[in-house]
Amino acid sequence: MKKRHLLAPLGLSLLLLGACNGEPKEDKVNQEQTEPPEIETPVVVDKSETSTSNDELKEEFAKEDGVSDISLIITEDAGGFVLLDFEVAEDMKKEQAEKTVKKFYERLEKEYPEQSIDIQARKRGETFVQETLEAK
Repeated sequence: MKKRHLLAPLGLSLLLLGACNGEPKEDKVNQEQTEPPEIETPVVVDKSETSTSNDELKEEFAKEDGVSDISLIITEDAGGFVLLDFEVAEDMKKEQAEKTVKKFYERLEKEYPEQSIDIQARKRGETFVQETLEAK
């Protein structure tokens, strides 16, 4: 009987030591998850070959009263886009800016009928009037 009293606590102690001594599986999983993934560097695409400008049109648009800082970009990728961005004078009213945008829009549509056109008139750096036409 004394052996049972000694073996029972000894057996329980061994069980507890064995359970506490083993490494938990969660730590291994957490260690595997904390390894940094391989970082993929983005591929830089040079679009200078797919975009151009039309200096003649820029000069024509620059002659319009109240228009400055003209940016005209013609892209040939993704179906082709014509992007015209310009600054209008502080005193230009919205109606006048809309007429100017419409005039530029009609001119660009004649020149680039197969491309989408986006025209933005800005006032103090903010979009004032915008017109967009998707390619036909």
